[in-house]
Amino acid sequence: MLLAVRAVATYELTAETFMILMIEPPLEGAGHRVKDERLATSPTPFCELRRDVYGNPQRHLIAPPGWFSYEFNATIEVAPNPPLPPDAFEHPPQELPAEAMNFALPSRYCQSDLLTRMAYDEFGRFGTGGEKVLAVADWVRRHVEYRYGTTDAMTSAFDTATERVGVCRDFAHLVIAFCRALNIPARYVSGYALGLDPPDFHGFVQVYLGGTWHNVDATFEGIRPALIPIAVGRDAADVAMTTSWVPNTLTEQSVEVREVAG
Repeated sequence: MLLAVRAVATYELTAETFMILMIEPPLEGAGHRVKDERLATSPTPFCELRRDVYGNPQRHLIAPPGWFSYEFNATIEVAPNPPLPPDAFEHPPQELPAEAMNFALPSRYCQSDLLTRMAYDEFGRFGTGGEKVLAVADWVRRHVEYRYGTTDAMTSAFDTATERVGVCRDFAHLVIAFCRALNIPARYVSGYALGLDPPDFHGFVQVYLGGTWHNVDATFEGIRPALIPIAVGRDAADVAMTTSWVPNTLTEQSVEVREVAG
């Protein structure tokens, strides 16, 4: 399918600052290919596309004080989002490739070491890796209430397991923490999702099973029709849409993802 993506935001900056934008998907991935794209920003003396340690595209720029805005438009060819097979097998730790090993360990927002006992009590009876992950996603969807304004940038997976409320970021962190506690590598993904209501940037999970990465989204009962990764990381701290070195206020943001004729 062919999707049109548009993301717009405006910030008020207290001073000139270095900024990082992570809103541009890789030009090609396992399930998508960017056919055309355009990023327009407020006037800036420096703007360059680089990559971080995980290979994610990062837009580095200098933004003057006052109002800063961007508009990103892209047409992206996307394969349908496949379901996770229940029989997808998990790898013994000694057989994990280097690209997956880092995502099997605790991180700032995904304290898998604090949730190990809970993870094995709830999901240890399931056999294959795929069954365990599907059970984790179902448990999070049933036991955590999706509600805006209930969490913030400091909320962790342990907090969500305790308070049972959050948004997509929190759902993803808890799924990741449970999976890592079960020795299944899991990473956080920021991206665009078709059919998200209300439209926004989306956070979901990828797990490493059967020699490849699989999408998992605990915020939706069923399979999202299409997911386009922007960036992957240990947790949301690695993939923030914007990072600024001075205080700022987000005054406007909108995201649109729609299917277009091919």
